[in-house]
Amino acid sequence: MEKMNAKVQTLIKNKKMLWVLGSLGVLLLFNPLTFFTGQSTGGQQLPTSQAQATVTNSSQASMAEYEKIYEQRLTDILSTVRGVSEPSVMVTIDSSEEVVYAMNHQGSKQQAQEGDNKGGTRGTTSFDESNNIVLTKQNGADKPLVVKTIKPRVRGVVVTAKGAEDVKVQALITEAVQRSLEVPPHKISILPKKANQ
Repeated sequence: MEKMNAKVQTLIKNKKMLWVLGSLGVLLLFNPLTFFTGQSTGGQQLPTSQAQATVTNSSQASMAEYEKIYEQRLTDILSTVRGVSEPSVMVTIDSSEEVVYAMNHQGSKQQAQEGDNKGGTRGTTSFDESNNIVLTKQNGADKPLVVKTIKPRVRGVVVTAKGAEDVKVQALITEAVQRSLEVPPHKISILPKKANQ
């Protein structure tokens, strides 16, 4: 029984060691330079932290693609709503999607004391900071580590449809637009379509 307990204890210690080594391996994989960069003598290493950098794609082509996708999806949904027929939708967005990248923030602080010939001392402090995008290897190439992708913000929606003169139908259209695109009601315009269209 004692041999069995000893084996179990050894196995538990090995598992803990594997977890520690695995965690260290993951840290080295994501940012190997953090562990091997040195600071000048007399410097004090400030804690390393991860921040985020947001990149917004505001090209007109990309924005137009998103608007078309939103318009088509909303048209498809509204055409299935009871009381709504022949819906036409126009969506405008502020920008394209925003991609948030992981950033590695490093800083160092240097302090120096100097004495002058009159017996006084003077202290100077200097800070050195750097921000780098965290890179990962994917198929042999370095790619930035994406924290999240934020969908474009919708600026406004205009819907024209037959049946939109009915207050109940307008309420259904407003709810569908609000829930699908997360747009407040004051940014939604619902108009009845001409009878000959």
